[in-house]
Amino acid sequence: MDYGWFWEIVNWLSLPILTALAGIFLWRGLNREFPLFFGFIVVSDVSTVLRFVAQFSSPRAYFYSYWISDLVITVFNFLAIYELFVSRLFPGFFKIRFYRYLFPLMAAAIIFLGWLTALESPDKNAAFFIEARVLDFAMAAMLAFFAGLMMLMGRVWTRYDFGIATGFGINAAVFLFASAMWVRTHYRPSSVDHLPLIAYDISCLIWLCCFWSAPKIQGPVPPQPLAPEALHEAKKWEQSLKDFMSQGKR
Repeated sequence: MDYGWFWEIVNWLSLPILTALAGIFLWRGLNREFPLFFGFIVVSDVSTVLRFVAQFSSPRAYFYSYWISDLVITVFNFLAIYELFVSRLFPGFFKIRFYRYLFPLMAAAIIFLGWLTALESPDKNAAFFIEARVLDFAMAAMLAFFAGLMMLMGRVWTRYDFGIATGFGINAAVFLFASAMWVRTHYRPSSVDHLPLIAYDISCLIWLCCFWSAPKIQGPVPPQPLAPEALHEAKKWEQSLKDFMSQGKR
């Protein structure tokens, strides 16, 4: 039985879902509460339309339109995660100078080293795919770090925040699994090829359900206060870090 029509639906299902999600954001005023995540939604919609148009052009045009738009979407993906954890859940995270420089430098190093590794590939077209895997690994590591920090410090998820993080987490985890399987099978066609598409559609449905049924936000939600025990533990770790850095300077 030919299932080509089914995979075509899976391939383009995210477009109507994210379009409806963008409409919900404008209707409920959520674009002011989540400007970077709203930017991610709009960029993803525009990129999907461009890919749909480019598929009727030459294979080379579709190849470059796909991977360039994928890079743009990934940048907004990182910005949305930054907005979720740093701006909303941990607004005082970058008050420590060490953190302000640590994460941007690590992200720049990962991207740069990943690009150098990709350029070593005999097939230059594979550079885009290798860089996409490197960025997705960095994204998954960032999500795992902040999710662990949420549990360690006793923070409470809101409905919106949990929905956004869950969608990004599913998407990143499935892509990493599929990448590992592609390497293991030497990139031979298999059923694993469709897993990232299915995961992305599921993520979009999670976001749609989360923001569709949740009450309208009337104003900015203040950050949840830390538990006294978690705050005391965090101050101990901060002081230990400062002592360690001071010893290094001496």
